[in-house]
Amino acid sequence: MKARRVLVTLAVVVPLFLAGCTGSPQGTSSQTGSGKAGLIALSNSFIGNSWRKTMVTDIQTSADEAKAQGLISDFTVSNANNDAAEQISQIQALILKKPSAILVDAASPTALNGVITQACNAGINVITFDGTATAECAYRLAPNWPTMGYDVAKYVFNAIGGKGNVLYVRGVAGTDIDAQQYEGWKKAQGEFPNVKIVGEVYGDWDDATAQTAVGGIIATLPTVDAVVVNGGGYGVAQAFSAANRPTPIIYIGGRGSELAWWKTQRDQHGYVTQGTSNGPSIGQAAFWVAVNMANGVKFPKDIEFPLLTITNENLDKYVADTPLDSVAQQLWTNQMVMDQFALK
Repeated sequence: MKARRVLVTLAVVVPLFLAGCTGSPQGTSSQTGSGKAGLIALSNSFIGNSWRKTMVTDIQTSADEAKAQGLISDFTVSNANNDAAEQISQIQALILKKPSAILVDAASPTALNGVITQACNAGINVITFDGTATAECAYRLAPNWPTMGYDVAKYVFNAIGGKGNVLYVRGVAGTDIDAQQYEGWKKAQGEFPNVKIVGEVYGDWDDATAQTAVGGIIATLPTVDAVVVNGGGYGVAQAFSAANRPTPIIYIGGRGSELAWWKTQRDQHGYVTQGTSNGPSIGQAAFWVAVNMANGVKFPKDIEFPLLTITNENLDKYVADTPLDSVAQQLWTNQMVMDQFALK
């Protein structure tokens, strides 16, 4: 996985011109394929939080549009329980359906390589995204997770003046995304010798899980000045409130519940933080890559997906646009994918 990371600096706002794109899902670029791509399948490793649920819904929306326009014949989804063996079995079943492409949000960067190679050998395009795989034949669409983690932790450490007590709330244990983000956290930590990590728990990038995890150790912690977390920040805030502890600086991951809480804290108490999100619409981008690839459009093997950064200054817009059970994002159309990622 490390050998295939893209190197562009992350934590950038999606270019403003994208927000103004009005291309239809069919696209208008001369490169956009016009034939039928057949069946597109999604193999999703995990469905246990609002980000993943929104991601699946986003892809389904694009698939419905593509099917209505005759660009694909059908779309199907399988969800594993963050279990690589289960995901392998599901991909094997998908291969038998002979889809044009399989989209894979992988439970492991390496464990799925064998079955992905089987799919490629069967003439199926495999686009791994979010959680990518290192199989030689696979395409990869993802942010640079270590750089994202580094930027998140560095922001938090600077926000407390380079010294103080910090709690780590990680994502889903055992996932490559969590491991790579954590690598970035540790790199930033090495630059701040006066920052002390006073605890570390897994929150599954989920509010309820994060609240339970933090609530389980908070009585043992000294004063916490900040929390490094990227998804589940509202749950972290609720755990501190329930324990009658002062609210620390909590990094926000972009969920609607987090954003609404943040806005209230900002408006009532002048609370300042930041949020960075790998939008669930990365799945839409992967879907349109698959559709166009089936029609002969060429894409790089490794594609970096841009992150969305939210600040106190642009927070109101994202609060208004993001339901409590969803995640802030820039929706991706076919034309946007062609403009941004297709080889010219």
